[in-house]
Amino acid sequence: MELEPADDIGKLSADACEVLLRIAAEHAASPCTADSAERLRPEFLCRAEQLLALEELLHTGMLELRQKVWGERLYQIPQQQYPLILRSFWTGCPQVRVEGAVRVEHAACSELAGELFQGLLFIAQEGLPLTSKGVIHKKQLGRLAGKLSIPGEYLTLLESSSGHQSYPLPVTLIIDLLSVLGLITRDNSGYGVDRPMLQRWLALTAQEMTDTLYTLVISRYGAPLPEEQHFRHLFSAAEFKTDEWFAVEPVLSWIRQNGLAGEQPVPGAAGTGSDSGLKQASLAWIRLLAAFGWCELGYSAEGAECFRWKARKPQLNRNSLGITPQHQEGAEEADSNPETASSSPSIASHSQAILDSAAEAPDTVLSPQRPVAAEAACSPPPQASASPSPGFIVQPDFEVLVPPEVAYTVRWTLAGCAELLHHEDLWSFRLTRERLEAAADQGFAPGEVISWLNAHAAGGLPEQVILALRQWARAIGRTELAEVLLLSCAGEQEGEIIAAHPRLQDIVTRIGPLHFIVRPEAAGQLRKELAAAGLAPSVRAGDLNGAAGQQRLFELSGPDEPALRYELPAAAGERGLLGTGPSPKLLPLDRGGPPMLELPGEEAMPQMWFNQWRQYHVTTAQKVMEQALSWGIKVRLSYGGKAADFIPERISGRPWKVRGILLLPGTETAEETELAAEDWQEIQLLHPLKHRNSSSAEAGGYVMIR
Repeated sequence: MELEPADDIGKLSADACEVLLRIAAEHAASPCTADSAERLRPEFLCRAEQLLALEELLHTGMLELRQKVWGERLYQIPQQQYPLILRSFWTGCPQVRVEGAVRVEHAACSELAGELFQGLLFIAQEGLPLTSKGVIHKKQLGRLAGKLSIPGEYLTLLESSSGHQSYPLPVTLIIDLLSVLGLITRDNSGYGVDRPMLQRWLALTAQEMTDTLYTLVISRYGAPLPEEQHFRHLFSAAEFKTDEWFAVEPVLSWIRQNGLAGEQPVPGAAGTGSDSGLKQASLAWIRLLAAFGWCELGYSAEGAECFRWKARKPQLNRNSLGITPQHQEGAEEADSNPETASSSPSIASHSQAILDSAAEAPDTVLSPQRPVAAEAACSPPPQASASPSPGFIVQPDFEVLVPPEVAYTVRWTLAGCAELLHHEDLWSFRLTRERLEAAADQGFAPGEVISWLNAHAAGGLPEQVILALRQWARAIGRTELAEVLLLSCAGEQEGEIIAAHPRLQDIVTRIGPLHFIVRPEAAGQLRKELAAAGLAPSVRAGDLNGAAGQQRLFELSGPDEPALRYELPAAAGERGLLGTGPSPKLLPLDRGGPPMLELPGEEAMPQMWFNQWRQYHVTTAQKVMEQALSWGIKVRLSYGGKAADFIPERISGRPWKVRGILLLPGTETAEETELAAEDWQEIQLLHPLKHRNSSSAEAGGYVMIR
């Protein structure tokens, strides 16, 4: 169900807003048990009204309903809705710029998209086989680790979740991400590249890759503690501009002051000690993002921690947030002046404000191989159609410089015929004889490769480079090594029968008394004919269709059919090496109608209890109150000469007493009190569905008095 989050929050009732706010503050996007939701119930709501508010949130997609294997049900704010909910309820997070010199403690490394490219390239070219114990061969593990440039000391946040202690953390991270993204798959023999998913991934722009990765990283690698989730998303806000240093502590203090750190808000409090768990986790998170090339961690002249986002700052998924990303045209900028930023009001006063302002809130963020003839390689090939992507630059010394704006599809094809040297801001490749031969092994004529390079190089290939490439090409394709499907016979008699079979003449070619080469595409027909002749063949495991199963991972042109848009595969959280296992099952919801509420036995109750405001005999008045407690609904009663709403919480006998919450009219206070039946005169049951609109309009400003 597609949602426009800003509109949906603006359309929520005040009851639903208050319930959502409290769940978001306490649990962020982590699951919330029914008991916890009941504990967070606003003091002005009865149990039935709370259930209606939860139903409303489920119907609008602001909550999901999940179920554990033993049946326990959980409420959870969807990951894609949580950033908007956070920034809608809590505004004014300060952005305090750091002036003067900053000492960079953890500089930004190569961008994560480039590291994934390097990992994919290694697996495509070298393979990543597994031992009989299901772990990666130590030799290949070391070679892959040598290709990556992520410092292991930046990844301390991942140490506790790594189940493969023998793997270097950078390797564990890259394999985990490639698996979760669906770019590699694992079987009994090892890891391999998923070509269709690879094509879709490479079709993304660099910013789209970064945004997709950040949406995954922020929910997968951070601790599930709510206060840390709050920091990660507030820290990602668009108000923190790129290439500017901001102080860390003001953000943490604001989180504490607004009750988002697992503590009640304390007006004017400066926060807890500088070595708090939240602070250490926040610094570890910034170090992790520095490892991914997105952020830097430093210290001001006074020794205060600060951070800055790099030029390609990731944005949380646009479709999930219903927000125009900062890098897209037309995005509106929010006021980031730290002097005008103010703390959020207390939790109880948020609901009505969000109803009034949500709609006006500004957009902020948060082919099978064919023979290659030497003559064809040296003859002038037809020119390949040039890509609309900006070209790379080929130097006379065979180095290829790739500017950041070159598409990843072009980089991947280039990696199929050139050696990748660097994958930082300005990527660098080198043209070599070995890579030209490797391209021929993939089925590309050297002439095609030269033509493609010339078409995609800015200004074409230098003359000396073309001459060298053509000279290398002359030595390629003069001989051919191919895998074939071989049919072997037990004796010469069987060989003669097959050679004389009239329906096998176009299927097999005899190369000796006992051996025939079989056309791979006719293997099925051959088996049928041999079985009919009493010569059914046995097949050695892995031989049949072995060559046909080889994938061509590099292409000199785009795929025959338009690639589908890249999307994260289903059950992405269950893949990889750093996963936490499957999430509780998501339960389907019927969003076709308004929230419903069932009061068991309502038909058998006297309707006057609902319809009439009147005085009853003491025993009847007690029964009315007991029924309200059983259903979890409010009553309206006369108290101190005025009509007031009362939420019964528990009843005790001898003498009969009811304890609950008294909502005093005109005072916006909710008072916990104990009443006897003689303490009120008139009483009336309030049906939650019938009185919801009127009570919701007045809700949201109550202060609890105990």
